[in-house]
Amino acid sequence: MTIKSDVKVIKANIPEHEFIYFVPLSDFHWDEPQTDRDAIRGYVNWIAEHENARTLLNGDLYTLLGIHRGYGDIYEKGEPAGMIELMPPDRAIDELEELLTPIASKILACCSGGHELSNMYSVCGSDITYQLMRRLNKEHVYARDGGVLLIKTAPLTEADDIFFSAVFTHGWGGARTRGAKLRKAEYLAEAFEADMVIISHDHTQNITRRNTLYVPSWDSGEVAVHRTMMVSTGAFRGYAGYPLRSGYQPADLGTPRIRIGKKVDENGTVRKDIHASI
Repeated sequence: MTIKSDVKVIKANIPEHEFIYFVPLSDFHWDEPQTDRDAIRGYVNWIAEHENARTLLNGDLYTLLGIHRGYGDIYEKGEPAGMIELMPPDRAIDELEELLTPIASKILACCSGGHELSNMYSVCGSDITYQLMRRLNKEHVYARDGGVLLIKTAPLTEADDIFFSAVFTHGWGGARTRGAKLRKAEYLAEAFEADMVIISHDHTQNITRRNTLYVPSWDSGEVAVHRTMMVSTGAFRGYAGYPLRSGYQPADLGTPRIRIGKKVDENGTVRKDIHASI
C-alpha cells in the first residue's frame, strides 16, 4: 500500500550561522481596530536587528471583515451608535508589504490562515497572502495550506550533514482550554516525524515536547528517543468582542522564540539542540 502526499517541502540553507533564532509570526489581524500594530512592529524590528534571526508567517495576517459573512462582522468592531473605522484589504496589503520588506530575506516559509481562505479566497478565488509574498519576491516559499520546512545551519564538523525539520500549518477549529489547544499540535506531531510542529490560530502561546522511542538500527542494542518540539504561536489582537463574550482567557500578545542549533557530545557526535521560550 502507498500514501500519496502533495505536501510542499521548502528548504533553507543558512551556512553563515551555527544557530538561528526562529520566530514564527501569525495572527496579526492587521486590518482590525483591536490589533496592537506596535507590538507587531517590535517583533519585526527584533528580527531585522539580529543577523541570525529568521521567521515563518503562519497565517491570519489579515481578518478581511465582512467579505464572507456580511456586515455583522463589521458592526462588531464598533460601540453602539459609534463610528467604525476599518482598513480595506488594499491598504492592509500595502502596509504589510512596507512592514515586512526589511525582513523579506529572513522569511523562510509562509502559509494562509482561515480568515484569508474563508473570507476572500473561497469567495472570489483571490489569495491575498500569495499576493503579499509575490510583492516581497518570496512566492517560492509560500505554501497555502502549510508544509514542511527543512533548515540547515553551519556544519560543526566535516561530517556534519544534519538538518532540522519543521511542519507548519495555520490551524483549525475552536479550543477553550490550554490543553485542548496543545492537543492540536499533538495531532500534527502524530502525522509527521519532525523536529518541530508549529501551529497557530488559537491566539495562545504554548510550548511542549512530544517524545517517542524507536530502534535506530538493526545492530542497536537499545532504543533511542525522537523529540518533537510542539509550538503554538501567539497573536496580536486585543481582548474585546467575541473573546470576552465567549469567556476565553486573555492571552499575552506575542509569540514564542525557538533556538535551533547543534552541539558536539563527548564522542564527537553532532546532535540537534532545539530550545524554545516564551
